[in-house]
Amino acid sequence: MEPINTGFAPQITVIPDKAERKEIRRRYNKAALVLIINIVLFNFVLQFAFRFIFKATGINIYQNEFLRVLYSCLVPILSETISIFIGIKLFRLNFKPMITRNGYGGGTVAKLITLCLGLQTAAALLSNIITFILKQFGLEGKTADLSATTSLPANLLLYFYACLLGPVLEELLYRGVLLQSMRKYNERFAIFLSAVIFGLMHQNYQQFILGFLIGIPLAVVTIKYGSLLPAILTHVVMNTTATVTNCLTQYTSPELYDSMLKGTADTAKLSGLSPAGIAVLIINLILRYGFMFAAIIVGIVSLVKGKNMSRPTPAGKARTWPVFVTAVLWWVVFAAYAFLSFVYPFII
Repeated sequence: MEPINTGFAPQITVIPDKAERKEIRRRYNKAALVLIINIVLFNFVLQFAFRFIFKATGINIYQNEFLRVLYSCLVPILSETISIFIGIKLFRLNFKPMITRNGYGGGTVAKLITLCLGLQTAAALLSNIITFILKQFGLEGKTADLSATTSLPANLLLYFYACLLGPVLEELLYRGVLLQSMRKYNERFAIFLSAVIFGLMHQNYQQFILGFLIGIPLAVVTIKYGSLLPAILTHVVMNTTATVTNCLTQYTSPELYDSMLKGTADTAKLSGLSPAGIAVLIINLILRYGFMFAAIIVGIVSLVKGKNMSRPTPAGKARTWPVFVTAVLWWVVFAAYAFLSFVYPFII
């Protein structure tokens, strides 16, 4: 077969031979291995280790708010940090060029933040619709509870993780290790895959919707500018605004906040709100839907301009899905996340 020029290698054939398929499959399996390590550490090893230590020392973390928050933060921090370092070693990644300003401006970040905040509202609406439908069949999945506690040190730790450290680690793992390791042959494939995994890693369908939707623009901008900083800044802003909104609602309208967590908010609870609670609710609605409509405009403009991502070549396509589906470890990743996201929350 005649070789072609694909743009990502000097001269290669369209269809990879057996040896190249094996090498590509090994690359895909290494990326899946990083995710499996994160899954096992987060869901089993670290939780078991901490609970063993607490039990051995006679500490009841459920009676100490700071220790409970510390435990809930340390598990993802350690699992993601270890996975990031393993990914860097496996793929010999150099993150230094990606933690610099590579040609993007404040307008790029502002548009990305606007788009993601708008998608956050759209995802919440879609999640509410799905939740309502599932409840008609007696199904209700649990999500992570990031409510503020009565302990100031515990709250500071929770906010530090949720608003800063968590977003940084997640971007390094999903837009860093995963996206960069999978983009070699087909950038669009890598963007889609990283968005799916970013949604699944939250391990509940509500956050899967949001993670998948924002994962696409975050990955597109990361690849376009070769920098993780826009995605990190956007992620920090999103988590911070969500945290501030939750705190204001929790402190001004505790009953409404509790019912919102349980998905039982109704008109009766809204009618009993304090003036401060009403103000918070109105401001929140204005900002949410304002950003959603602004995001629609940003999205339309971006689509009209287009040409942000190069189209995959025939050789690139032949090196993604046809080989990817033979990478066994990815089937393990999808099976694990499917259970943890769409089955386990409904049975605990």
